[in-house]
Amino acid sequence: MTLIYLMIAIGIVGQVFAGETQTYAERLGYPKGARVALFHSDDLGMFIDGNTGTIDAVENGIVTSASTMMPTGWVTHWKKYLEEHPDFDNGLHLTLTSEWKYYRWGPVAGVTTVPGLVDKDGHLWHSVAQVVAHATAEEVEIEIRAQIEKARGMGLPITHMDSHMGTLFATPEYLHVYCKVGIEENIPVMIMGGHMTVTKEGYRRDKNREARFALLRGLANRVWAAGLPVLDDLYTEITSTRDLEKKKVVIKEALKNQKPGVTMYIVHCPNPSETLRFVSGTGEARHNDGLAMTDPKIVPLVKDEGIILTTWKELAERRKALKE
Repeated sequence: MTLIYLMIAIGIVGQVFAGETQTYAERLGYPKGARVALFHSDDLGMFIDGNTGTIDAVENGIVTSASTMMPTGWVTHWKKYLEEHPDFDNGLHLTLTSEWKYYRWGPVAGVTTVPGLVDKDGHLWHSVAQVVAHATAEEVEIEIRAQIEKARGMGLPITHMDSHMGTLFATPEYLHVYCKVGIEENIPVMIMGGHMTVTKEGYRRDKNREARFALLRGLANRVWAAGLPVLDDLYTEITSTRDLEKKKVVIKEALKNQKPGVTMYIVHCPNPSETLRFVSGTGEARHNDGLAMTDPKIVPLVKDEGIILTTWKELAERRKALKE
């Protein structure tokens, strides 16, 4: 971690601890002890399968939010749904990688503008590690701003931003740019700054764990101070569990054990077509996310557990009301 980011972490994190007895849900006006959740579908626009499956999970299940990958091929199809449902909670899944073997895409900003972000074929790199090895924070900023402008030019709503494959969380420099752009554009960013119970579990073997979470808390406090909402925790295990019945168990346990605060659950909800098998071997596991999100025993469980479903749009409105 460079000195400037260590200073951010140490200098701002103390301010967060002062309000740490309150969750971000409480700070946003929810009752004390409230357990608030967003079920969020990633990868919209990547392929039509994800678009149609997410629509099912929204209209017949518990998915409340989604985000769009602007460099990918099926954004126009998803745009049509958003035009017909203008209040839907759609954000940007900021995309700096192109991970599949045959289905690839390039940067919105253009190959010559962000050369460090592309491979020899002009596609975004396959992996996060390759992005870190080749792309500067300046190039990352140029590309994410280009994706914002493309979405605006197409008339897509942008209720929030998050990070495809977590690339923007890979280095302090990238994370700083991500938060800076969100603040300057007044767009909420997916960042955790509360108890981070589940988030921390994913980094239990990371030798830089404490510095990583100090930085997260510091930048989250900066985002909050700028008038944008912040998450208490992030849950990704649903989508990493392949089997449907096991996935249902994971969801039930997650809801039962969810701590007070705002927790975002990430899922992928495609209705797999014949084409999807040529793109990815994860089609069945992703489809099972959607089946779980609409399962007749899972849907009422949210209410039974007293979980309050929300959207990024509502979180932003609550945060804005605190400033007025």
